Formats: sequence, structure tokens, C-alpha cells
Amino acid sequence: MFVSLQFKLELKREDKEKLIKLTRKQSSAIRVAYNMLKELEKEKIKNPYAQIYHRLRQLFPELPTKYIDSAIYKAKQYPTDKPVVFGGKRLFEKLCKNHFTGKLREKLKSSGGS
Repeated sequence: MFVSLQFKLELKREDKEKLIKLTRKQSSAIRVAYNMLKELEKEKIKNPYAQIYHRLRQLFPELPTKYIDSAIYKAKQYPTDKPVVFGGKRLFEKLCKNHFTGKLREKLKSSGGS
């Protein structure tokens, strides 16, 4: 027998800001890990985990170890042979519609839409 609970989490303003900041750093760590996986795959390195871990530890020293391990695990789930859009649905739709060209398009692709 399973029991499920549903509740609404109410956070103080400063706690909400901390949570959003942590979520953004986690997303950035996933994006960096994915890009490193693609680079190391081109170089035919068999076990890139250690290199990626140390690089993420340098870039995001405030992230707990569990979050870095999770970022690497999630990055491995994305295909490395196809383009991946990191960002929201709105950015994905903009890029699909080809509304932007040249430098603005490259800026959107690299920054994740910010």
C-alpha cells in the first residue's frame, strides 16, 4: 500500500532566492558537464568522470558533492550526437522558429536565453 501526500511549500523570500540560486547553479553544472562530455568524447577518452568532476568542483565550489555527481549523471543522459537546447521552452521555440540570426542567435544559444 502506498500513501501519497500533497502540500504547498511556502518559503520566505530569502529562502526562495537561495533555492533559485542553487537551482541555477545546478543547471549550469549540468550544461558544463554535458559540454565537457562532448569534448572528451571527441578525444576518445574512455572514463571522463574524474576530469569532469574536478572541473565542476573548480567552477562551482559551493555546490555539494551530491549535486556535482547528479549533474554528471544527468549530462550523460542527453545524446551527444544531436543538438541540445539548455534553457526554457520559450528559448527552444524561438530557436526553432529561426527568428534570430547571426550574433544574436549565437548569443541565445550560448547563454541559455538570459
